[in-house]
Amino acid sequence: MDTVIEVLEHPAALAWKKLLPTSGEPTRIAVLRKGDKAAVYLLEGVGLQRSPVVAKHCESTTGLIERRIYEEILPYVPVAALHYYGHARDDDGGCWLFLENAGGVPFSPSVEDHRVLVARWLAALHTSAARIPSAGRLPDRGSNHYLNHLRSARRTIRRGAGAAARDAVDLLETIVRQCDVIESHWHEVEEWSADMPPTVVHGDFRPKNVHVVTDGRRDRLYAMDWETAGWGVPAADIASVRGLRGELAGLTSYLSIARESWPNLRMASLLRIVEVGKLFRRLASIDWCSMSFGRWEKSIASMSLHRAELAAMIECARWR
Repeated sequence: MDTVIEVLEHPAALAWKKLLPTSGEPTRIAVLRKGDKAAVYLLEGVGLQRSPVVAKHCESTTGLIERRIYEEILPYVPVAALHYYGHARDDDGGCWLFLENAGGVPFSPSVEDHRVLVARWLAALHTSAARIPSAGRLPDRGSNHYLNHLRSARRTIRRGAGAAARDAVDLLETIVRQCDVIESHWHEVEEWSADMPPTVVHGDFRPKNVHVVTDGRRDRLYAMDWETAGWGVPAADIASVRGLRGELAGLTSYLSIARESWPNLRMASLLRIVEVGKLFRRLASIDWCSMSFGRWEKSIASMSLHRAELAAMIECARWR
């Protein structure tokens, strides 16, 4: 348990008081996550009806993206969203964001009710946000964004391969060749992406960032961590909707809502978009993983999985 002095002097508490000077003091501060680029804390007893508040400290660039989502997008779309208390700037140039604590449980892709809930939430977000004029000024999250991930990962892998063991070099060289094959067919990826209009994209719609809350009457979904959000074809988001064994209930629910705004959308197009989204997410993961070559054992193990997944995608697309 933190002492009163420790709580009051904590940077999260100081930033909270800077945002809301007349608010109460947190009774306790707990660390939820602490990484190289972001840290997340729970401030107990300071929110609406003395509820806990999540305080996220991040770089100014990603903080600005999240602020725009909470301030300019989510209030104007018909989806459940966390209460946003506001933001405070740090003296070091960083940014604090203060949000309602979602609670609930992480979204489970293996649970059909969760997938249907996710599908309906995403369809409402995507179709509504596409009509918000300021949304188009968000960072690019179209196919070029993921092509840049591919190229960045390939450059980093080539540099890191020189310090790897022989078996790891073979693995990394295979991934480089796979990236070459995928880039040579990128025009097809762009053609498939053209089946859907651009809109606001979360970009990292994974269980850790999506919670399902049940109040006894209905389930509500809350998405958080919008630092990778932007404007583009929502393939990476929609990839979360199809079941792990190919079930279509989620995609059917998405289609039933999306076609009210996009009447030309078809299931065949959605199925292609799912495959594009899986590829986009894989390329982003490889890029992020390639930046961790200082921790070889973990990154090489992940790269082995990435190689297998890319091989399956290339085979499915019949690329050579």
